Amino acid sequence: MTRRKGIRFKIFLVTTALLVAFALVIYLTLYFALPGYYKSIKQDRLESGVSELVKSIDGKSAEDAIPLMAQFGQEHNAMMMLRDSEGIGYYIPPNFRSMKNWAGAGDSYLGLRKQMQEGRFMVGGRDPGNGMHLLSVERKIKFSESDEEFTLFVDAPLQPVGEAAGVILLFLPYMLIPILLIAIGGALIYSRLIARPLLSLNKVARRLAKLDFTVTEPALKTRDELGELSLSLSRLASNLQSTMGELQEANDQLKSDIEREREQETKRREFVATISHELKTPITAVSGQLEAMIANVGPFRDRDTYLRKSYTIMQDMDKLVHEILELSKLESRDFLPLMREVDLSELVRESIGQVSYLANVKNMTLECELLDEAMITADERLMSKAVKNIITNAVQYSGDEERVIVRLWGEQASVQGALRTAYHLEVLNTGAAVDESKLPRLFEPFYRAEQSRSRSTGGSGLGLYIVSKVLDAHGAQYSIMNTPEGVKFSVLLQGAA
Repeated sequence: MTRRKGIRFKIFLVTTALLVAFALVIYLTLYFALPGYYKSIKQDRLESGVSELVKSIDGKSAEDAIPLMAQFGQEHNAMMMLRDSEGIGYYIPPNFRSMKNWAGAGDSYLGLRKQMQEGRFMVGGRDPGNGMHLLSVERKIKFSESDEEFTLFVDAPLQPVGEAAGVILLFLPYMLIPILLIAIGGALIYSRLIARPLLSLNKVARRLAKLDFTVTEPALKTRDELGELSLSLSRLASNLQSTMGELQEANDQLKSDIEREREQETKRREFVATISHELKTPITAVSGQLEAMIANVGPFRDRDTYLRKSYTIMQDMDKLVHEILELSKLESRDFLPLMREVDLSELVRESIGQVSYLANVKNMTLECELLDEAMITADERLMSKAVKNIITNAVQYSGDEERVIVRLWGEQASVQGALRTAYHLEVLNTGAAVDESKLPRLFEPFYRAEQSRSRSTGGSGLGLYIVSKVLDAHGAQYSIMNTPEGVKFSVLLQGAA
C-alpha cells in the first residue's frame, strides 16, 4: 500500500477540500445574501420603530407630536413628512423645535424623495455606485386638535451595502491564502487524530492475519467506539491464541495417536505373522508324523513313540492358543481387571510351589525371603499368572545347580498425601546374563533372547509380554537388568488402601 493510498492521506485530502469549500460557501454567502438580509433587517427595525412612534404620539397635539417625530428622524437618520387629506406634504426637519415657518417645506422634500427612490440622489457630490435607495414606511395619524387624518411618511436611506459586498468579492483572492493555510493545518491535525488510532488497529489486524496472537493489551485505551474495537481485537487475539493452543495440542495428540496406531498396526501384522509361524511349525510337524505313521514309513511304525511326541506338540499348541486368547483379553479396549484385595505373599508361595518340580530336575536351589502378608489391590488370576511367569522364566533360563532368589519386602511411601505401603518383589536367577542390547526387547511378543527359537530352549516368547500387560493394567513399575550375580526382575506395587 503506497502513501498516496493511505487512510491518513485520504482523510487529509477530504478534510482540506471540505474546509476550503466551507470557507468559500461562507464567503460567497456573505456576498450574495448580505444585501438582502441587511435590507430586511433594516426594514423590520424601521417599521417597528415607526409603530412605537405612532403609539407614543397618538392622541397628542401637533405641537407636542411633531417634535417627537423630528427626534425620531434624527435618531434613525430618517426623513419625516406629513401629508394631509388634500395631498399637501409638510417636511419635518431634524432640528424642528416649533411650529414657526414649518408649513410649506414639503414640496422640496417630495422632489428629494423622488430622486432618492429613482436612485439619482448624490452623496457628497458622487454617485454611490448601486445608488442609494430608500426604505419607506407609511402610517395614519390624527392630532387632538383636529379630526383630519394625516399620513406619516418615514423614509430612511439604505446604506450602500452592495458596494461593501463588491469589496468583499475583490478581497477574496487575498483571503484564499489564509483559508488554504487554515484548511491544510486543520486537515493535518484532524487526519493525524483520526488516522493514528486506525493505523494502530490496522497493525494489530495485520499481526492477527499473520497468526500472531500475542496482542494481549489493547492498542487503544479510549472510551469510544475505537477503544471498544481495540479491546475486542485484544480479546479476539487472546481467544484465538487459546484456541490455537488447544488446536495445536489436539493436533499433536492426533499425530501421536496416528503414529501409535501405525506402530500398533505394524506390531499387529508382525504378531499375526509370528503366530502363523508359531502355529504352522508344530502343525506341520504333527501332520508329517501322523502321515508317516499312517503309511508305516521307517521309524514311524513305532506309533506309540510318535503319538506321544505329537501329543506333546499339541499340548504346546494348546498352551500357545490360551496365551494368545489371554493377550486378546488384555489388549481389548473393554478389558477391566477384577480388582480386589489379594495377598501377594501367598501368590508368590503358590508360584514357587508350581515350579519347584522343574527346579528339582535341574538341581536348582529356590531361596525365598517373603513377608507373612502383603495385601495389594489386584486381579488375583492375572497377578498370579504374572508372578508365575516371572519365577518360571528365572528357573527355565538358569543353568543346572544355579540359584533363584525371590525377595518380597515393603516400605512406607506417600501417595497423594497419604502414607501407604509399597511392596518390592525381586526375582534373581544366578549364572544367567542377557545381552544389554536385547534387554529392552524382552517384553516384546514372541521375542526370545536365544535366536534358535527352539522349543527345547524356551517357550513361545509370550511370557514376559503377558507379564508387562498385566503389570501395566495394575499401574506397577517393573524392570529387568543384569547384575554381577545374574539377571534380576524387579516389580513395585502399591499396597491396598
